[in-house]
Amino acid sequence: MSRNLLYIFLTVFFIAFLYLEIRGIHHYADDFWFSNEARTPDIIKWLTIRYQTWSSRTPIEFALLNVINHKLVWVIFNSFFIALTTSSLAYVVSNSKKEEIYSALIFILIIIVTIKKGFIKDGILWMTGSINYLWPFALSMAGFALLKCITHENISNKKSLVVPFFFFLSSFSEQLVVVNIILLTSSALVYRGTSQRIAMASLLAAAVAFTYIILSPGNTMRLHLETSRWNPDFVNLSILEKITMGLNLSYDQLFSVQPVALIFIYLCLSLSFHKNLIAKCLSLLLLTLVISLTFIQEKSFSIMEFDTIYQFSSINAISYFALARATIVILIAISTTALLFFYQKDRKVAWSLTATYITSYSGTVMMGLSPTIYASGQRVLMVSGMMFSALATYLIIKTIKYIKN
Repeated sequence: MSRNLLYIFLTVFFIAFLYLEIRGIHHYADDFWFSNEARTPDIIKWLTIRYQTWSSRTPIEFALLNVINHKLVWVIFNSFFIALTTSSLAYVVSNSKKEEIYSALIFILIIIVTIKKGFIKDGILWMTGSINYLWPFALSMAGFALLKCITHENISNKKSLVVPFFFFLSSFSEQLVVVNIILLTSSALVYRGTSQRIAMASLLAAAVAFTYIILSPGNTMRLHLETSRWNPDFVNLSILEKITMGLNLSYDQLFSVQPVALIFIYLCLSLSFHKNLIAKCLSLLLLTLVISLTFIQEKSFSIMEFDTIYQFSSINAISYFALARATIVILIAISTTALLFFYQKDRKVAWSLTATYITSYSGTVMMGLSPTIYASGQRVLMVSGMMFSALATYLIIKTIKYIKN
């Protein structure tokens, strides 16, 4: 770890710690239930029963049960994972030590200033939400930071062994296991030597966690119970309708939750494509489209009486409105993937960049397959939102460097 990264980590940790302490920590929603369950005399037995009857997030819920009734401990750990996320992403998106501080500042500003507060409240500041979303995400980002370190710097074999362990633990989050598998597959195909071996070992670790998830009897039972509780209409949806709902959730994320990050992405691309006129025009077209659709989305809140996320059902899941929004998301995704691929001359970086962009959608779109797509609020956008913010940070740093040169 460079001195800059250490400064970033310590600064973010202490600011987060002070904020959480001053803000005060109070149980609400699922916190109360887990607080009561944490008093069980045999946590291992509880987790075993839980796997059989409800959830495969075993390591996550082990941490949750051990921390939920110790608020100061949670504050320390949550501050640690906020700092770990920031410093890891700063390292991943930077090409020099000087860029690391700017990357951290830009990433934090994007998260705090441009994203709706429900995203932060549910995914970072809520005890149950943070342990389920922020903590696994931080471990995954730390894994990718170490993987980059292995690629560019000398790193001991002992430190290398930590990488698959980080990915294993983070992959008990259903959204992150998909992200990890896609990005690690890309890394294993692109890189060679030690980096490739560690990426493959990490991919195997993520695959083990994925197998554990899909074999869980509890997940099947949970699907049926949550369908009847949160979304009885879910059984009437075809697979096409579920995917369309997932794409529409992505639409709301893009134009309700974090449109500013998207605007930065296309602004940076339009400024960076100097010689490629087609790419520059496409970037400007997408920039104009995003700004226009963001204003339309704001107007839709009052006209159609919804805030942030529009909820579809079997009645309108493949209506013209739903299909139009899904088509826009697909066209934007295809266009942006092409732009990002040609943005980088280094083919290895280009593949990594496009894979990152694709996975930034995957975590949100897959929510269409869950009956709790609308019950969990904005925290389900945590993984995708963080990755969009990281991508925007990367492009801002590169554009500033390009303009200076």
